[in-house]
Amino acid sequence: MVSEIGDIQNFLSHHPLFKHLPLSLIEDASNAIYVAFDKAGANLDIFSNEKDFDTGLIIVKTGSLELRSPDGSLQDKLSAGDYLICAELVEEERPAIRSLEDSLYYELTSPAYSRLLSLSPEFAQRCQNHLQTMLSEHLLSIETQQPALRSNERAIKNATESEEGHSFLLHRYVRDHMSTQLVFVEPDTTIQQAAQLMRDHNVTSLLVRAHENNETLVGIVTDRDFRTRVLAEGKSVDESLQHVMTRDPITIAESSLLYEAQTKMMTSGIHHLPVLRDAEIVGIITVSDIFRINNVEPLSLNKAIIAAKSVADLKKTSDKIPDLLVTLAERDTRPSEIGEIITLLYDGITKKLIALAEKNFGAAPCAFAWLGFGSQARKEQVIGSDQDNALIIARPLSAEEALYFSRLSHFVCDGLNSCGIPYCNGGIMASNDKWRQPLEQWKSYFSTWVEERSPKAIMHASIFFDMRLISGDTSLAENLQHFVLNQAQTNTIFLALMSGNALQHSPPLGFFKNFVLENDGGHINTLDLKKRGTIPIVDIARNYALANSIKEVNTVARLNKLKETNGMSSDFATSLIDAHEFIAGLRIESQAKQHKQHSQVTNYLDPASLSPLLRRQLKSAFNFVKQAQTSMKAKFGSGYI
Repeated sequence: MVSEIGDIQNFLSHHPLFKHLPLSLIEDASNAIYVAFDKAGANLDIFSNEKDFDTGLIIVKTGSLELRSPDGSLQDKLSAGDYLICAELVEEERPAIRSLEDSLYYELTSPAYSRLLSLSPEFAQRCQNHLQTMLSEHLLSIETQQPALRSNERAIKNATESEEGHSFLLHRYVRDHMSTQLVFVEPDTTIQQAAQLMRDHNVTSLLVRAHENNETLVGIVTDRDFRTRVLAEGKSVDESLQHVMTRDPITIAESSLLYEAQTKMMTSGIHHLPVLRDAEIVGIITVSDIFRINNVEPLSLNKAIIAAKSVADLKKTSDKIPDLLVTLAERDTRPSEIGEIITLLYDGITKKLIALAEKNFGAAPCAFAWLGFGSQARKEQVIGSDQDNALIIARPLSAEEALYFSRLSHFVCDGLNSCGIPYCNGGIMASNDKWRQPLEQWKSYFSTWVEERSPKAIMHASIFFDMRLISGDTSLAENLQHFVLNQAQTNTIFLALMSGNALQHSPPLGFFKNFVLENDGGHINTLDLKKRGTIPIVDIARNYALANSIKEVNTVARLNKLKETNGMSSDFATSLIDAHEFIAGLRIESQAKQHKQHSQVTNYLDPASLSPLLRRQLKSAFNFVKQAQTSMKAKFGSGYI
């Protein structure tokens, strides 16, 4: 039935999605709203074919609703004020909706919703932002197997069909996505001083003005300028910025649309645009900012993973991931962000393989948790990362039940191998009977590793202490992680042994700080940037995290948390983060180059391919990691914290 119009108007005029609309449009919307009430436990008929109108939008006024995907998994919960954009859902994504308590909600008809989109750019932008947020949350989720309920099918279609993705940015404004963290310098600032400022403020550009009290922008210098105009040309770090900065930089108004900013950067070959409000500099927008907003490639691959119906479909999608890494590297995406994006796509493949296995073999006989270890757990996967996974099972199994989980695990591990994630040489996979066990057996494993302290136990601990739930029962994974942290934190001898084990991965520097190159195998005279570069930092972060009972698993997240909790000094942690990002960046750039040249993609780098300054920086990074290992040994080596 049609509600009392005055009550609806009053509600809409205070709702974040509608309150900016002129009164005439709020009145129109009120006239096109139907009020519905359902008792607790009732199933809503939002998408029923028997209704005399299509619902474009539902808004909860009181109560709460539960949304579940067609397979029954929980997708979302809506409480008072929350809304679901029904008009954007394709048929196969429509959720089943149940009232968790007595609930009153409004249904806006689909034609009325479409009219508001066409008549109010701000309403369209808010809906677009809301839908994109749901997409981003889905891509970064580690628990949800199905697509986000509010995924914007139309936005994906526009973005993937448009060569530059402009349709995706038509209702987004520069002012809403620019960075306001601005660092100003003067033209006589030295290159070294500028680099230190960029590091200290964690920015990728500096704005150059005539002098301190003059707001006139005379130039801009970026991290890209340091590579192309300083490193490549061998300039001294004592030279001033006026010799390397871009003079009279191109700017953009804060009221401009994002696609205008993207077009300016593309046509001018630049990556940073200062943002003006009238003549005042109020922000800066970068290619990376736009890429994060209009992240077509990961979203497109993620959508293909969700839609896959077979291992062959997943393989076709996974074959494109190396090309994505190249694209991300060329767009100067941070190494930590690249690792997270690649890992989350591999997470999606794992989840889909589990879903396909359950379709083939039937529902699991009891709850389970599929865990990722190593680089997958840390969200640091790149090309060539192998499998490290296992299965926690809620209870002991009968022979028939054990056979089910064996089949499921072999199906998933074989599928991952087909998708370019090779089998683990050490057999750390759920397809191995030893790593497919009930929760209590897993606790027994960890207790043994902590107490036994043999080289093999320490080796297992260094692998399995980096764990993350990929799919399944959250409580099983949390239970085990809580148990592990408690076991490790209180055992100082174990931490000392873990510290000693970490020293086996030492940076490749000799006594006189020269590179120690590989001298055997197929990579002679190269550096292993994983084993000798990032892994030592991973080990350091892990040991400090275990000692401080920190749940974070990602290396950079661990180091940041250690700073926050005073588990590590701020300068020490920041320097480790910088070293990790620098070495990981060189590794990713090398892999991207190898892939583009159709060469074998490895973790090895010939230091001769680097400029003299980059070689010095790499030596400095390795040297700091060596110092950090020495500090770790001093802190944990005696068995006391």
